[in-house]
Amino acid sequence: MKWKPSHRLDAVRAAVDAQERPAEKLETELYNLLQGNQASVAVTRAHNIHAHTYKREVMESFLLVSVPAEEIENILGIPAEVTAAYQHLFFDPDVFEDELDRIEYAYSYTRNDYGAELKKFAVNLGKESLKIRLSRSSYTVSSATVQGEIRATAYMIAQRAKTCSPTSDEAKEALRWAQVALKASSEEEERDAAGVEEISMVLEARDETTNADKSGVDPKDIVH
Repeated sequence: MKWKPSHRLDAVRAAVDAQERPAEKLETELYNLLQGNQASVAVTRAHNIHAHTYKREVMESFLLVSVPAEEIENILGIPAEVTAAYQHLFFDPDVFEDELDRIEYAYSYTRNDYGAELKKFAVNLGKESLKIRLSRSSYTVSSATVQGEIRATAYMIAQRAKTCSPTSDEAKEALRWAQVALKASSEEEERDAAGVEEISMVLEARDETTNADKSGVDPKDIVH
């Protein structure tokens, strides 16, 4: 694998073998820990996460799709400083140049089946879906986000009708999703229209108030 998110861990292990203490603070703490000495709570906890398969894969899947440390803390209860230490020492996402690198990394990951599945889930469905899954549904997204995702998914599946036989089951399913997409789009248009009407009413009320201030005529006396 051409990417090494664990490059700093590898460097610290090499430093332990060579008995050469690293200069960077977190790396020095990990160096001490790997030699059986004490380290800060953050580095010790980060090392513990890395040492356990399922903990490691959950943390790295979050970092792979750039979930902020504060959001990880809200979902998993892991302090932000622990996540920062983990990201520096064990999984550096800056080794990936773009989203294609992250996708290829996920699809070429073979360390264990759970990690391979979770990393592909993360890059395919995105951070919001990952947060919902790993929070056991305690994390929710806004109604607007849900509607937008349904609309986009429905449109994408509906396009399959163009490549299927008109009488096939795939075409029938695509038609059902096309109806969902149309309904979602019409609801969006209705909300937009309602929003425009509300703004217009506010502007009209403001104009009447302004005119009353200037002319001395009460808005109630204005005949529309």
